[in-house]
Amino acid sequence: MGCAKQRMNPTVANHVNRNFTALFTRAVVKAVHRLPPPWQPNKRGRKGHDPKTVAIGCLLKVGLNQTYDSIEAHMKDSQSLTLCCLVLPGHSVIHRGMTRLSIKYIRKVMNLIIRFLRRKNMTIAVDSTGFSTHQSSAWYDLRIERQGSRRDCIKLHISVDVHTGVVHSFTTTRWNRHDSREFSRLIKRLPEVDKVLGDKAYCSRANCQLVADKHGTPYLSFRENAARRPRRSLAWVISFRAWKRDPEGWLVIYHLRSIIESVFSSMKRRWGSFLQSRKRWMQKRELALKVFAYNVKQVLMVRYARERKVTLWIRV
Repeated sequence: MGCAKQRMNPTVANHVNRNFTALFTRAVVKAVHRLPPPWQPNKRGRKGHDPKTVAIGCLLKVGLNQTYDSIEAHMKDSQSLTLCCLVLPGHSVIHRGMTRLSIKYIRKVMNLIIRFLRRKNMTIAVDSTGFSTHQSSAWYDLRIERQGSRRDCIKLHISVDVHTGVVHSFTTTRWNRHDSREFSRLIKRLPEVDKVLGDKAYCSRANCQLVADKHGTPYLSFRENAARRPRRSLAWVISFRAWKRDPEGWLVIYHLRSIIESVFSSMKRRWGSFLQSRKRWMQKRELALKVFAYNVKQVLMVRYARERKVTLWIRV
């Protein structure tokens, strides 16, 4: 795939890492209070905690990578949270709130934070990776006449803006779901794009036509047995000819997708590659929170670079 040609500016990264707790908390509080509550409190019985406050605790728990007790202590010590929250929830309340926090609400908060970075003519890279779980699969191998087992994983499919490193859309599937089927869901809600980069798993005539319908140019790596036959897809023929005419120039643009590997690496190093939840629906929710936490951190870096008028990326 090629090696990365650039990395995050150390000036920007050091500032965000030093003040990550305060900056992340401020961004989450501001976004949650601008949206409706994630659920309506019960009208009967004792008055419960404010749903927005509980949602803040859930988002901070995963974003700051802390335990429930640590988040409870953080919410009591944080001045910004103390001023806007009348009743601070305990760790048991945050734990119950995690089961009520929907993926739809997490997407709303994330889209509100990254809204100013969504624009036309973006260069998008798509790919997927796996996150380990507690479950495992077992089968009987007829060739060696022995029972085998492997640890299951959940696949995360994302589309990333190459110039900012922000994840604009994501989906979660089982480990045996093919990447090509998720391509349309990744770019469906995006505005008009400039280029879309993907590996051989996304190479198909239908996907090339989807990119062309967004007024973009597909750079989906072709398989060895790929043929030029259009089969009602003119975008496939145009992309195939461009690859055959100038393969080196085509690969220079294609290798820009190496940034998506940096996104996966950053996400797994800071927030872990293992899902602690046992149930499948909670694992998907935990994975959505990891994407949310990464996006907030990346938005903080982009915003600081623009305020200080420095470059976000530097050449290696």
